[in-house]
Amino acid sequence: MQIKKILLMGILCASVFCVQGQKLNKSSIKGQVSDDQKEGISTATVRLFPINRTQATDQKGKYDLTGLAAGNYTIQISAIGFKKIEQKVSIKENQDLLLNFSMKEAQNNLNDVSISGKTESRKAKEAGFAVNSIDLKQYANTTNDLNQILNRSAGVKVREQGGLGSDFEFSINGLSGGHIKFFIDGIPMESYGSGMTLNNFPVNLAERVEVYKGVVPAYLGSDALGGAVNIITKKNKGKSLDLSYSAGSFNTHRAGLTGSFTDDKTGITTNVSSYYNYSDNNYYMYNNPSANALIEIPKNGGYEQVEKLRRFHDNYESFMGQVEAGISNKKWADVFVAGVTYTSNYKQRQTGATQEKVIGKVTSDGYNIIPSIRYRKENLLIKGLSASVFANYSANKNILTDTSGNEFFWDGSSKPRGTNGSLGSELSGEKKSIAHFTGNNILAQLNLGYTISQNHMINLNNNYNSSYRESYNEIDPYNHSYDKSNRLNKNITGLSYQQQVFNGKLTNNFFGKMYGLSGKTYDKDGNGTSNNKQYYGYGIASSFRFSPGIGMKASYEHAYRLPGLVELYGDREVVRGNPNLKPESSNNYNLGLFFDKRIGKGKIWAEASGYYRDANDYISTGKSAASNDGSYAEYSNTDGIIIRGFETEVRYDYNNLFSVLVNMTYQSAVNRQQYEKGAVRENILYLSRVPNEPWLYGNADFSIGKDNLVGKDTRVQFNWFTQFINDYSVTWSKLGDKTTKAYIPRQFVHNATLTYSMHKGRYNVSLESRNLTNVIAYDKFKLQKPGTSFFIKLRYAISQFN
Repeated sequence: MQIKKILLMGILCASVFCVQGQKLNKSSIKGQVSDDQKEGISTATVRLFPINRTQATDQKGKYDLTGLAAGNYTIQISAIGFKKIEQKVSIKENQDLLLNFSMKEAQNNLNDVSISGKTESRKAKEAGFAVNSIDLKQYANTTNDLNQILNRSAGVKVREQGGLGSDFEFSINGLSGGHIKFFIDGIPMESYGSGMTLNNFPVNLAERVEVYKGVVPAYLGSDALGGAVNIITKKNKGKSLDLSYSAGSFNTHRAGLTGSFTDDKTGITTNVSSYYNYSDNNYYMYNNPSANALIEIPKNGGYEQVEKLRRFHDNYESFMGQVEAGISNKKWADVFVAGVTYTSNYKQRQTGATQEKVIGKVTSDGYNIIPSIRYRKENLLIKGLSASVFANYSANKNILTDTSGNEFFWDGSSKPRGTNGSLGSELSGEKKSIAHFTGNNILAQLNLGYTISQNHMINLNNNYNSSYRESYNEIDPYNHSYDKSNRLNKNITGLSYQQQVFNGKLTNNFFGKMYGLSGKTYDKDGNGTSNNKQYYGYGIASSFRFSPGIGMKASYEHAYRLPGLVELYGDREVVRGNPNLKPESSNNYNLGLFFDKRIGKGKIWAEASGYYRDANDYISTGKSAASNDGSYAEYSNTDGIIIRGFETEVRYDYNNLFSVLVNMTYQSAVNRQQYEKGAVRENILYLSRVPNEPWLYGNADFSIGKDNLVGKDTRVQFNWFTQFINDYSVTWSKLGDKTTKAYIPRQFVHNATLTYSMHKGRYNVSLESRNLTNVIAYDKFKLQKPGTSFFIKLRYAISQFN
């Protein structure tokens, strides 16, 4: 099945690369669309009448309408946040007409969020929210997934437990796990099931990513405590296609497809997205005594250290296919589509929480089927009122197989546990299991926005999410201790008001959120406890521009994060439910300065910010006895932590030739529980830095490229990326001691990419190397990451069809 999928995607890529565009005529109209600051406006829509030709501008705001017949035309330029431009033009036979346009700012709504007429990068810099807006076009030809791109951003740290498809922990300003929420086009990613994650989502399926730090806007409708990530995909892009395939080390294969087609006359719209990932993940594990990370195998009744051995049980395979069809640009709907998404995910597990725990037989296999509807209309019934509606239903099933009672070693050998044969499972040492998890998730989202006047807008969002799950053990079907059916309902309502005063120099966004939680939780004895509670949060985000290129922004939110399914109900394996969990709350503060200026043909941009997080009822895990035959992890509330930090980022671009980006992040997360629970004795961990969390890290990214260097309409681009992580303790800082080697060592990891693009970026070939110097790199609990690897990627991209 794997080989068939690889061959199929390879044939599709090869077929598209062989397609030859037809040019019936030789005239053209080309140029650039920019704002009043002379910055190119990407994804502006260029329409040519009466032939109904449509094209989106590229990252630099350029467009190129080729194959035109001589005659008279009307060219129309439109972009969200800018006033529309129309101009009549006359073109002669074999003429190449150059037309540049400068657009003036306006006020519009996009997805019910008020924005002004600026490029996406400028809007992010001047927003009151602490947000990184990452344009993904510059990474579209790389083999990176979204995790690897976001890991380059200031304040963000992604720690993977291995290679492609491995479990990962995503951290924003020191808060991670369930404290961070993920969205796709404003829709919670969790509603698409476990088969869609940041570490299997190809970068060229998305247009940009927004990372909100600590303070999350109300329109996202989420109970995020530490921040949120919103992925904006390439849907509804007129007539476009983006197809890619890559292959490389560890038998890794990745393919991605996204396309849109809208018929200008009928308004019929179709969106297609798909990706496929596979890897053996059989990279070398290295013995590293200096870091107390050993690779040992049994020998002569004892154990022997070996220099290196390959991973042997870490295959990963995932697939996603999504199709939407409907209509657009009608009086009653800008967009109305129905769709269906299918995801599947197969993963072998190689290690436990640390690499000393070698696993050789545990597998996870699941799938999700998700039908959905999506509707959006601006100026609904009255001018200034916009509405968007989204709903989907996710049916999911996952099978976790843990039937080998053997103890495995890095050479692939194993021995039975205990003295009388194979006892227990690999994961927990308890009963073997083939656990079936079946459930569904219902999501309904409504977003209303109203523009009162040019400088005053309000937004109302309501997000209802209902999750249901049941499970049983195929090997022990008569044990019903943990086979309860569980449902958890969350209803989150957000209301915001945005104003602009002092001629647009000051922008304020006031918002409030209401969190509703209901459901029924079962404890280990089968006793049910009902939950039906409400909580209230609020916040403000402000920005002030001293001049067009200098500004300050500040934000605050009293945020809540509601417990999740696993935290309340357990996972039927090693996590026991806790019906008494309280939601987490946190007071989050951000303060920052931003600056940008043109210097000749170059442009410099810099930003510096500080943040403070004061979390209460912090949800964390601990061990507690659950039965006579073993123990379970259980989530519980603690007094919480205080996180202080500072981050800065500087970028310089010169004339589309080269760019340099450098950022650095410092954070200090400490335990603030001064006394032991139920005692007057001071807690030994009081004011100790939390374990296993990087506290100083940074990135350096250098790119250089040249157009038409090896032919007309070509570009050669080279990128060098370096990541630095300072050493940090795997235990509490007061208990840690470098002499015990309980530290993850300091790391410098280097990556390089070389890309050759032809036909104005339509055909692209990339060569990429990760961890170029083959350093032994670690992440959470010294789980080793892959060494040097090489990949090649082919990509075909077109933004219009003739």
